[in-house]
Amino acid sequence: MIAIRSVQALVVAGVALSWAGTAVAQDAPRWSDIDCAQSRLSAPPGLQCKATQNYAGGDVSTGSAGGTFRRFLASGRMNGAGVFYYLAEATSLGASVMEGASLVKDIRSEMKDGNMIHEFSPMGNRGGADYMTFMTGAGNSCVGIRRYGPSQGDGYRWILYGVSCDPRGRTITDAQIDGFIAGASYRGS
Repeated sequence: MIAIRSVQALVVAGVALSWAGTAVAQDAPRWSDIDCAQSRLSAPPGLQCKATQNYAGGDVSTGSAGGTFRRFLASGRMNGAGVFYYLAEATSLGASVMEGASLVKDIRSEMKDGNMIHEFSPMGNRGGADYMTFMTGAGNSCVGIRRYGPSQGDGYRWILYGVSCDPRGRTITDAQIDGFIAGASYRGS
């Protein structure tokens, strides 16, 4: 079974380096615990939330030097599944968040046993999000998602990612995938 602390530690440690064309730090993003009601990431109740400060930097994917960004994370357990949602947001005009890599590469880089993940499904789209199902090396049935916000600059105003892994031996259902996709959204103007 995936330990949620391992998922949280990996996400917080790796998120600043990989997903969403993360900004090259002119300011170093620092993660802090926050009340989930303060997050731009609207997620199901019962999860724990973290956020970075608004920080300046350039976007790795485009090489641009400018703009401000913020990141949000919600993680915990829902109906026995270990879950996390991650939101990357451009917070200044002209700044944009870029897709960093393929969804498969993003999932592999963020999971504890990323090199042991297998049985990726073809990418599909449900409820306005790209998604893929996969199996962990420990035998957990999982889904990974990516949803894009409105276009801004050379990319997007925000990108939302998430992973949900059921306990070993329990297969993730279409209804669970739909619920996971619908479970989080961007809260903002």
